[in-house]
Amino acid sequence: MPAPAHLVLVGAGHAHLEVLRRLATEDHPPVDLTVISATAQQLYSGMVPGYLYGGYAEEEIAVPVAPLVERAGGRLIVGTASEIASDRREVVLTSGERVAYDLVSINIGSRTVGEETPGVAEHAAVVKPIQQAIALRRRVEALATAPFHRTRDGVEGRRAVIVGGGAAGVELACAVATAFDRARPRAAEEDSVTLLEAGERILPGESERLHDRAREALEGRGIEIRSRTRVIEVAADGVRIEALGRSSALPAALTVWVTGAAAPPLFRTLDRPRDDRGFLLVDEALRSPADERLFGAGDCVALAGRPETPKAGVYAVREAPILWESLRAALGGDAPGTAYRPQREYLAILNTADGKGLLRWRGLVVYSRWAWWLKERIDRRFLDKYRLATGPNS
Repeated sequence: MPAPAHLVLVGAGHAHLEVLRRLATEDHPPVDLTVISATAQQLYSGMVPGYLYGGYAEEEIAVPVAPLVERAGGRLIVGTASEIASDRREVVLTSGERVAYDLVSINIGSRTVGEETPGVAEHAAVVKPIQQAIALRRRVEALATAPFHRTRDGVEGRRAVIVGGGAAGVELACAVATAFDRARPRAAEEDSVTLLEAGERILPGESERLHDRAREALEGRGIEIRSRTRVIEVAADGVRIEALGRSSALPAALTVWVTGAAAPPLFRTLDRPRDDRGFLLVDEALRSPADERLFGAGDCVALAGRPETPKAGVYAVREAPILWESLRAALGGDAPGTAYRPQREYLAILNTADGKGLLRWRGLVVYSRWAWWLKERIDRRFLDKYRLATGPNS
């Protein structure tokens, strides 16, 4: 009898959590499983904004990876992949360790556009990779509870600048404002949260109705919005911005960089097809069109036939069952038989950190407490599914 195929899962994102759950709970061909994860737990991105203002403890938003891998019969390597050597069928780790594979799947999320902007690496906080949210919470708490300080202009106050007016930027601006308000009321213009967006308006690509409702909610929280404002440099004490052809300094004690998705560095040396932004190309089976042993899902991949698919966690969740079916078929020596079709519409609920949620479903836009209740219910149900999968009776 031939040895079981060696399946290596790189990353423990939404899609791979589901693959691990299925390996633990469903019948499948024999497999030798290795999981490579940068951390021993995976934070759930949908609950990170709530975590940042103290609405959740760390353990409430995390899935422990080790027990899930153990239940699936695999081994966990806590480390970071630096290269996928597809010609040798090896994953190379930053530690120098090499892990051979028969099949490999990548689910490591994305990085952030503009990280090469001067000062970002040195001074800005980020939430990608998602584990960076832990360090960001510490910075938010430190700033929220810090005594008033003098700025270089001689004005006392706290200011946080959120760079990027997409859904993540809106949620993080609200989260920081709530963290500030829980510590003490904001007292001056310099004791504030400012949201910067390079484009015409926040929430680009969303409807005018959602944009207007979001702007109303933000301004009602005292959050300043500046559109058509590009950050050209980040410093320890603020940012340099460019608006209407003129540059100026904007003091800030905290800068959070949450612009759009960029391809992870892991793919820079990969000799398999990528799109023009560097994301790994996959077909409808979530497999590389040029390599039947290479799979991927989530924000780190681009669908060859649907390049317009947004980078959002909801797509990774919907891709997960297709990835599982494709991997199970490959483990059995069969061709994938299930195709992924991205949904045209999806329910979006933004956490506005005030006990309400901003919900968008098709043409409906609602800003209410029941929207927050629905989000809470969906998020906790998602996490419970993977925690229960590690139990003895799963």
